[in-house]
Amino acid sequence: MKPSDLWWQTLADGPLMLALFDADGRLVQANAAYRAAWGLGNGEPATRAEIADAAWDAGIGPVDPPLRRQREVRGGYEQAWQDGRRLWWVEQPTPDGGCVCTGVDISALSRPRPPSGQLLSTQAGLALLQSLLSDSRAWPLCVATTSPGADAQALLARIRGEDGCALLADGRLLLMLPSTGPAQAAALCERLGALSLTEAQWGESATELLLRA
Repeated sequence: MKPSDLWWQTLADGPLMLALFDADGRLVQANAAYRAAWGLGNGEPATRAEIADAAWDAGIGPVDPPLRRQREVRGGYEQAWQDGRRLWWVEQPTPDGGCVCTGVDISALSRPRPPSGQLLSTQAGLALLQSLLSDSRAWPLCVATTSPGADAQALLARIRGEDGCALLADGRLLLMLPSTGPAQAAALCERLGALSLTEAQWGESATELLLRA
């Protein structure tokens, strides 16, 4: 294999999200990471607006609703996603009026830590959980959930300073226990009264973990 072939194979199969759009904003080519992030199949190429609309309708993609008009190339910008990730995008114009879009997951950078005694919203909890999942220093990592309607203030008064607590949309409380293995987490949950304990798996997203919790 030539070095150039290895270089392009790395770009095609690596974690960077790469896409090329033409002057009309229509997708020309995208690697597997970009397609997976936006829920794209291998069918008819869509425009950026159509991709954003479809992702929003499917409950994936950015937290903010998509703009309903053609956007100009924006350079570099950070974007919060509905699965709790923070992505950094760089858009570069091409000579034919198109755009090259590159994205990278920056969830593990400057990991947010909730102030002691604060109950996080669902979205803020997802962001914290995704950053923990992306940070090897937080492993082993476990999460636990209570039954709906549990006393949040009583729980917050007893958790450790490094732990996070968020209120889920279904009324359960989500406890995030970084640097905590299953045995230690089980002991903590018994003391805190959490009902369900789940050990995180490397490589899964916050949304995937919550589906198992």
